[in-house]
Amino acid sequence: MKREEEQQKNGSWGWLYGITAGACVAAMQIGVGMFQMEQDYAVILGAAQGLLVCSLTVICGSIMEWLLRPLPAQEGELGGHLSPARARVREYEEAFRSLAQSFTGLSAKRAPESEREAELHPEDGAAVLDAPAKMKLLWNTRLEENREAMAAQLNEMAQIMTDTVEHAWDTKSDEDLEEHLRKKLKAMGLSVHSVLVYCEEHRRQEVYLTMNTRRRKCVAVKDIAAALTRLMKKAMMPARDSRAFVGSEKVTVLFVERTNFQVLYGVEKAVKGKERISGDNFSLRCCREGQFIGALSDGMGSGITAYRESELVIDLLEQFLEAGFSKETAVRMINSALIVRSDAQVFSTIDIASLDLYTGVCEFLKVGASTTFIRRDNWVETISSTSLPAGVFHKLEPDCASKKLYAGDMVIMVTDGVLDALPAAHQESMMKDIIMEHDTGNPSELAAYILGRVRQYREKEPSDDMTVLVMGLVKY
Repeated sequence: MKREEEQQKNGSWGWLYGITAGACVAAMQIGVGMFQMEQDYAVILGAAQGLLVCSLTVICGSIMEWLLRPLPAQEGELGGHLSPARARVREYEEAFRSLAQSFTGLSAKRAPESEREAELHPEDGAAVLDAPAKMKLLWNTRLEENREAMAAQLNEMAQIMTDTVEHAWDTKSDEDLEEHLRKKLKAMGLSVHSVLVYCEEHRRQEVYLTMNTRRRKCVAVKDIAAALTRLMKKAMMPARDSRAFVGSEKVTVLFVERTNFQVLYGVEKAVKGKERISGDNFSLRCCREGQFIGALSDGMGSGITAYRESELVIDLLEQFLEAGFSKETAVRMINSALIVRSDAQVFSTIDIASLDLYTGVCEFLKVGASTTFIRRDNWVETISSTSLPAGVFHKLEPDCASKKLYAGDMVIMVTDGVLDALPAAHQESMMKDIIMEHDTGNPSELAAYILGRVRQYREKEPSDDMTVLVMGLVKY
């Protein structure tokens, strides 16, 4: 009874925080809009953003409260508590999707206003818009774009709810493994407080161990991984960024199945003309789930402006991926963020290659990006894109492809400045020849060779920024 009363109290405070946050945002947006003489739209935009903040605050708070609740000890209790919670989050998901449809419906129901705003010019009889009508039409267009972007973000939030439910549902306690580990690690001077096995569909097992040492000694994490390997009959290793030793302080360490592949990589860049900085940005990172991701972004134009645009895209992409978002969700959220920016329109390409280090499957996602090349034993394959860059249109349609890679294969990603330096009629075929000319298994050497050969076709300085990113797959 006491626990239920506490939950009800926390829920009431959650609604209070949400309403307060939403009201503050709405008031600020309306005030700023009226100060800028945008009375017709300040109320609509402010109220919409306030509603969104209120909803997100309450729902995210409820989800965090559920995820951080004390786990029941017995498996039966676990199933009993998770089923209602799962249904609750499903309701949140449906609410977000309904809200997104409402925003989309508002756009569809708007009546065209161009006929009412057009006035006949007395001199030449041409139908033109006077200054106030033109400004109003521009604001209407901007409002439509923001509404569509907000609807897209709400849909993405609904998808995040779905992913959260699936992940939480597959977390369980393994009593048998815990008992065997307690005995095994006790002999190593360790006290195991809890064992949590995480099994996600189509992925490998992960084990969370909460433990500490006795008698003020330290035990190497790699030795614990070796013991776990013998018990689970599969190769285990500490997750990336794990601590090297376990001491007397109680800590939680994550162990994952050892990957079958590793990635070697190399990057080479060239700056346009007399510019001091490249407008291209890239990212190389190994995710916890055995995914190695390489990403390229080419900002519109060149110089510091293009650099800031592509840097924004790469920074957002890294943050979304680090938070556990899927590539598709991350790209759509980035596109929405670029569209709703009020200072200026921002266009940037997004080129992603995601390598599964367990299976060798590489997934490609391209948004206005240049062609990617895959070098195998004695031939080269291409992955092309015809989509628009991010920030152009609220309905993003990225080009996606998936390829099975093997040890020794290389993925070559380039920005459009590299291909544009080659003769227009034979760009891809010439790039294939250049890639096959240099027989090396070193990605850094291949990247340097490609950029050097491409620059030979330009007598002057590069007419655009150039970036070559090479990733090679090797057996673990």
